[in-house]
Order: sequence, then structure tokens, then C-alpha cells
Amino acid sequence: MKNRRKRFWFILIVLVLLIFAGYQITLQIYDEDSRKIRTSLREAVQEKYPGEADEMRTRYGIKPASGSMEGAGKSGVILVHGIDEPGRVWVNLTPVLLDRGLRVWMLLYPNDQPIEESARLFSRELALFGKNAPEKISIVAFSMGGLVAREMLTSPELDYSRQVAEKRIPEVTQLIMVGTPNHGSDLARFRIFMEFREQVTSLLSGDYIWLQGILDGVGEAGLDLLPGSRFLETLNGRPHPDNVTMAVIAGMIGKGESDDIEEFIDGMKSRMPENAHNLATQMGDLLNSMAAGVGDGLVSVDSARLDGIPLHVVPGTHLSIIRNIREKSRRIPPAIPIILEYLNVD
Repeated sequence: MKNRRKRFWFILIVLVLLIFAGYQITLQIYDEDSRKIRTSLREAVQEKYPGEADEMRTRYGIKPASGSMEGAGKSGVILVHGIDEPGRVWVNLTPVLLDRGLRVWMLLYPNDQPIEESARLFSRELALFGKNAPEKISIVAFSMGGLVAREMLTSPELDYSRQVAEKRIPEVTQLIMVGTPNHGSDLARFRIFMEFREQVTSLLSGDYIWLQGILDGVGEAGLDLLPGSRFLETLNGRPHPDNVTMAVIAGMIGKGESDDIEEFIDGMKSRMPENAHNLATQMGDLLNSMAAGVGDGLVSVDSARLDGIPLHVVPGTHLSIIRNIREKSRRIPPAIPIILEYLNVD
């Protein structure tokens, strides 16, 4: 009986790996065709279910952070999240910025749609600030959010510089990127697991809209994040935006910085049968080996690096460099002091 169960789990794991490998090979060969199919599906669903699509749209845009002060003409900070991010990434940074008297907003966007579409949304939202528009803003962007911000600032179609000159949008003085894969991440191929986490989190919160997994994008952003993608080649072929101070903060897991990976693996084991624990252990070893001395577990230091832009390498994982994983932790995530220094409010 025991050997039969072992064989069952072995066969199941092999089948899953084969399906996943086949999917990734197909994705690499037909990525642009795949993008067109995904986008067509999303647009067809939006047209078929306009009520649900409109309800989803109300969730997006530039929203003031809870506790952010009112008033026009003051500088402020816009926080831009990454892919499949349930929204807790700013839980440690936002209170610190508010305590220092800054006005704080968050850009919320359909994070699985093409990054170019998210950048267009960002540009439109900046133009909607109206009479309460700050004169100047800084952007702090996490992970893929840095690519959304860079696209908004450099896209010829959006023409950020002209819009600023015509006073249609506020001037961006700084862009601080945290864990941004400026040259892509191979682990974007595994984004299906992050998407699953996002949808489950939303479902458990009671704030779920059926078809949400399609209306917020059908994985086009994941294609943009792959190294060598058309999007990244185009974006990285442009000059950096004029008159915008830029900085990159990247994480690196060291010998004492793998607690989050271990916690993740332990959580997996608690949901798996005992005879599959070895697979989880091997996954943990893989993540640690990819991260140690190279990057934060998802984004390598080389991928975060941009020519001519200051790079700050801090210890931690992709998430732990900007927020605490444990809710009661009093630790200061290492990216926060650097962000405050650039914002001149440390």
C-alpha cells in the first residue's frame, strides 16, 4: 500500500512537471501569439460582461492612502505595487511616510494585463488629479511596478515631458525602484502560483468578483517580464527620463537571510502528504541556491541593475526587503531607510 501511494505521488509529480515544461516551451515559441489570444479573451469577457468589468474598473486608479492629509500644491509620493500583489507590500512603508507628513497615494491597476496598458492607466490617472494635484511627486515602485513607472515616463506615445510642460500632469522628480526586474526574471514562468495566491486572498477577503482572474489580465504581464521579451527590449532601448532622479534597491539573500524561504517550504509541507515532503525540501534547496549570492530569490542583482543608475544592495528576500513577513515583527525592512534618504525625510 505504501509503495503504491509513493508511486502515485511520483507519477503525479512527473506529469505536473511534464505539463508545465510543455507549457513553458509553447510559451517561448508562441509568446506573441499567446499574448494576442489572451488579450482577445480578456476583451471578449469585458464586452460580454460589462457590469463586472465596470465594477473592476472602480477598484483601479490613484487612491489616497488611509490617513494621508489633504491640501493642494504639496509634494507627495505615489506607491506602485508589482504583479499579483494582494496589497500588503506597503504595510511597513506607508505609516513611516505618513508620520513624516508626506501625502501618500497608491496606484492600483490590473496587474496581469500588459505593462504598456498599466502605464497608460498611470498616465491617465495623473491627469485626473485636478485642483488637488501636487506640484511634484516621487514614485516608489515595487517589483514590476518599476517597469510600469519607467514605461509611463519614457513611452513616446504617452509623451510624459510634453504633458508636464503643458501642466497636464505633476512633475515626477524621483523614481525609486525596489526589487524591479529591469532585465526580466525567469521565475515569471511560475507566476501562475502567484496568481493563484492573489485570487485566493481576494476570495477569502470577501471582495471577490467572478471573472476577476480574467478581467485583471490573463498573464500578459508575465510574458512582458520574461528576459528578452519584446517589451523589455523596447523599454531598455530608450534613454532614462530627463530630470528624474532614479535609484535601484535590490535584495540579496545571505547565509542568515533564508528564514522566509524556510517558512514558505514548511507551509508547503504542512499541506502535502509526508511522502512528498522531499519534493518540497528540494524546491527550498533550489530557491536558496538561486538566491544565495545572486539576488532576492525572484530577481537577480544583475536584472535589477540599470546603467548609470545608483544601485543599493540590501540583505533579504524579494518581499522582506520592503516589508516584514511576520505581522508582529518590529524589524525595519532594509529598503525603507534608503527610500527615506532619497525622499529627504529620514
